[in-house]
Amino acid sequence: MTGGKIDFPASRPRSRSEAMNRQPAISVLRPLVAALAVACGIGFGGTARASESAAVGQVSLLIGAARVTHLDGSSEPLKRGASILVGDRVETSANGHVHLRFIDNGAVSVRPDSVLEVQAYKYDADKPQTNEVRLRVEQGTARSISGAATEVDKNRFRLNTPIAAIGVRGTDFIVHTDAAGVRATVADGAIVVGALGGTCTAAGLGPCGAAESRVLSADMGRFMAEVRPGERVARVVPVGAGVAELAVNGAEERAAALYAAEQAARSAAQLAADTKGFAQMRDTDRAAADLLAIAAPGAVNLNVPSDLNRQLVWGRWTFTSAANDSVSVPFAQAWTGRDPTSASDKYGALFRSRDPNNPDGLLNPGTDAKFDFTLTRATASYEANGRSEAATVNGSMTIDFGRRTFATALGLSSATGGKTELRAGGSIAPDGTFAVSDATQKVSGALSYDGKEAGYLFERSVVGGLFRGKTLWGR
Repeated sequence: MTGGKIDFPASRPRSRSEAMNRQPAISVLRPLVAALAVACGIGFGGTARASESAAVGQVSLLIGAARVTHLDGSSEPLKRGASILVGDRVETSANGHVHLRFIDNGAVSVRPDSVLEVQAYKYDADKPQTNEVRLRVEQGTARSISGAATEVDKNRFRLNTPIAAIGVRGTDFIVHTDAAGVRATVADGAIVVGALGGTCTAAGLGPCGAAESRVLSADMGRFMAEVRPGERVARVVPVGAGVAELAVNGAEERAAALYAAEQAARSAAQLAADTKGFAQMRDTDRAAADLLAIAAPGAVNLNVPSDLNRQLVWGRWTFTSAANDSVSVPFAQAWTGRDPTSASDKYGALFRSRDPNNPDGLLNPGTDAKFDFTLTRATASYEANGRSEAATVNGSMTIDFGRRTFATALGLSSATGGKTELRAGGSIAPDGTFAVSDATQKVSGALSYDGKEAGYLFERSVVGGLFRGKTLWGR
């Protein structure tokens, strides 16, 4: 392997034109097969056998603009119905969205601003032990739905990113890769995610078996697998709630452009060309991608004093507030009708209203349902080298009262500290308090006794500094 691509034998045709010249029968029949596949609403499927020089897939739907770069270095605009060869590199624009259908009826959706390379695709229904599917997402977001090539042996599939390898134990997952790392969620089945390096090489097939790999299954709920740059261990963490990866990059206009392109395609009746049902797949693509990004901070100022009419209030130990903290009120105000919780530090504490009907001080939400909470108050600072500066904060929080668990995610940024994220989850104690920590982050908080409010302190360390702050949530 060189430059992230598979080295093929010298006898393999190096260009599309050479491939077609060597296989005239295929080049003649390919348009007819493609037309029949679209017209009849079927994939390539069957007992198809494809060499590396033959078409292994087809563009079943195209919205917006995209290009394909072939193995010989030539490049051209991508068109619906175009054949895909091994070595092809599909690149979508800011409003581009491509669906690829492969010879085994596998499917890949390539979302805007993304790059996907088909490194290998071999399928022989009679010899499943020779099947091989190897894809690489260089940047952006792609969704993969496995086909017949991996039905017998799922170890014949691999999707690589620049820093992580993904093997499958199921059929449907979505992956996003950017400078912040790799994230993946599962819609059906399970995947195994491992950081590339050591025995986990990009040349391998199937899941990496090292202890550093992690399994993520669809039945785990609102979790994702994540690998960050420089980390040797994959981890499973709570997902965030956002407005797709487009917004986290501060490019909401891209979302608008994509929507306009989709509307135009719908009016032109192009969506019917996708045998998987583009309307449904588009919605699930977007929903899955939403989970992989934190929404960009909005214009609403959340750094305002705690509402003394609420059950949870942040109180500070001093009369004057700390830098960048407008959420805390003097402890004399916070203490009226409330008691401090275990969520405290040298600056102050989270105070919770007393309940005379709950002398044991136990969480009693009156429901086993799961709720998404809204961030109502938040303050954050970035601290480095003895200096502190204001930071922006936004995010999501989900409480599952049936399981007594929480999951939360924050997007944090400051002028000096840059952008980072905090993602944490764990169990909730009988008294409604919770606390989790690891080498890079810490969360300590509590729920109101009726389960309608929540608040927590947080810390998130980054190279050169530390983000810290406090939040309040409601439902």
